[in-house]
This record gives sequence, structure tokens and C-alpha cells, in this order.
Amino acid sequence: MCGFCRSGRRGFLGAGVALAATLAMPARARAAGALPVVMLDPGHGGHDPGASAPDGVKEKHITLACAQTLRRALEGTGRYQVEMTRTRDVYVTLEDRVAKAVAAKADLFLAMHCDHLPEADMRGASVFTLSNNASDGLAAALAQTENGADGVNTPAGMSPAVASIMASLETRATRIGSATLAQDIEASFHGVIPLLPDPHRSANFAVLRDPSTPSTLLEMGCLTNRLDETLLRSAKHRDLLAARLVTAIDLYFADYAAGRMAG
Repeated sequence: MCGFCRSGRRGFLGAGVALAATLAMPARARAAGALPVVMLDPGHGGHDPGASAPDGVKEKHITLACAQTLRRALEGTGRYQVEMTRTRDVYVTLEDRVAKAVAAKADLFLAMHCDHLPEADMRGASVFTLSNNASDGLAAALAQTENGADGVNTPAGMSPAVASIMASLETRATRIGSATLAQDIEASFHGVIPLLPDPHRSANFAVLRDPSTPSTLLEMGCLTNRLDETLLRSAKHRDLLAARLVTAIDLYFADYAAGRMAG
């Protein structure tokens, strides 16, 4: 578990919370009354199926179905403008996913995935934020797998645009915002959506590298676990998942609107 999760927001921010809160206020210039832009990123697609369940169910189909359900739920509130990196079964590069968020001036980026773990009895959701050093071995392996779809595991293999993003990796406001969103998702899932032990982790995910947009990657469950797979294939569970994510996103933006990151 990362230090943020051990201590919660208050302990993580510690002294200087007022300054951190100011830095973390959304930097997007918006017309009065404009809605925050939420970019949903359903993982994989097209020739990249992602993980597969033992019975052949593909991650790319689950992520798209979940993202579409969440989009409807968010738009139904009337509080958000929602964009998606893909709306059908097509392949989108990791760099293009980041570029779409930048072009949309997204205020929040949520990558949606399904886990594939080495032990079939492991189940539950987890949420990841960006760091140069992975929080644990599983997080490192997952980032390597996800980044490998485009061959961007090392900075040397990146385009100048992505290399420039990497140079700004330590943007303080974005790191605080990403950690806050992860904490809000974990809290909204607790006791309702199954979670892995130590569910907030971190690793160097290429799709989270936009320094201007708080971003997290959500593993919604494990396709290698029969119970999780059954849930993820259920429209009722996807509705519940979306409802809890709306709660988390509402809390995230309420924190920002109030100019605070901790109590």
C-alpha cells in the first residue's frame, strides 16, 4: 500500500495543506457555468483484447460496457461533460488516449481496466496512480503489460510529445489530484464493491502521464476470478459500479470546488 493510503489525505498532506489545496485547484480556464470535463478511457480494443477470462470473455468488451454505463450515469446528473477515448471496439494507442484528454481539456481522466492475476482466488478492484517507482511487484508487472501494448515501456521508446509529458511528471497539483481521486474511489467502493487488499497502488503507467490532468487507472475486478467475472458481466453490477464511481467523482469535484484537499 502507498503512503497516501496508509495515512489518508490529512496525514499525507500534513503541513502546508492550504498551499497544496491552492496548487491543486483546476487550472482549466472555463466559461462561467461550463461543466467539468471527465474523460473515460475504456482499456484495450480492436486487435488488443486485453486480459481474457478462462471462458474466453475479453477485457476490451467489459471495459467498454462499463465505461458506457458510467458515461450515462455521469451525464444523467447534469453536472459533467463526458468524453471517451473510444466508443466502439477499435484500437487506440496509449499516446492517442493521452492526446484525447489534452485536446478535450479534461479535468479528470479515468482509465478503466480488468485485472488478470496469478491466483484464481484473488479478487476485487484496485486503483492505481502514477509513480516512477512501482508500489509493489504486481503493480510493476501490470504497468509493464499495459505499456507493452504500444511498446512504450521505456522513455527511449516514446515520441517527443510523450517524452515532454514525462519531463513534467512531478507536477504537484496533478499528483495531489490523482491521489485524491484514488482515495475517493476506494472510499466509495468500501463495503459495496469488492476490493483487493491494499487497493491503492502506483506504477509508471503510460496512459496516466499527462501532467495537466489528474488521472487514475481503475482495475474493476479480476477476470481470472469466477466471482468477479460474473459480476463484471452483469448489467446490474455495472450499474452499481457506475453509481459508486459517480459518488467518488462528485466528492472529488466537491473537494476542488471548496478549495480543499483535506478537512
